[in-house]
Amino acid sequence: MVEKANKRELILAAAREIFGEKGYHSTTSEEIAKKAGVGKGTIYQYFESKQDIFLQMHMQYLKQYSENVVALIQENSTFEENLRRIIRYHLDNLQDLIQFGVQFMSRMQTDETKCTENHAVMEEVKKQLGVEQYKLFDVAKERGEIIDVNPQLLITCFSGMFVGIAHMVGMRELSAEEKQQMEESLIQIVLHGLAQK
Repeated sequence: MVEKANKRELILAAAREIFGEKGYHSTTSEEIAKKAGVGKGTIYQYFESKQDIFLQMHMQYLKQYSENVVALIQENSTFEENLRRIIRYHLDNLQDLIQFGVQFMSRMQTDETKCTENHAVMEEVKKQLGVEQYKLFDVAKERGEIIDVNPQLLITCFSGMFVGIAHMVGMRELSAEEKQQMEESLIQIVLHGLAQK
């Protein structure tokens, strides 16, 4: 028998798989319950509706993604080493992130109540990630690895860079060679700018 603490996670994992295959409108709560190995009534012990499952699934993904990025930042590493790990993680998980982003934004636009409610969660995740990025930039400035620039501007540029990569690549899978070339180009741009030496 599955423990109660695990049932919520099983439901979210099942939902992620089915929503990914069929989309929001073609997925039923019954299918999610069956895939999770729980009764349909059990779903409603943890979630208000199919939409609640969908939104919680995306919030969980976003939090996990942010936590994984934060875990990559190592205090004893150089700024370049930390930056490489973050860029590599982003590139390795790009297709998954794009799929979640497209699903999430298309559904959020149709429900303003949940949009407002979950916007607060997204802001909290961004805030936590921002705190860690501030630390990363502060340590790099103290070591003389980067110039003294407004950290909020740096965070905005980094966020924009990753969103831009997602738009540029779209749903196309990058080869290992393309990822390596993109990583090197981004490192060059961030650390040395665009000017010829």
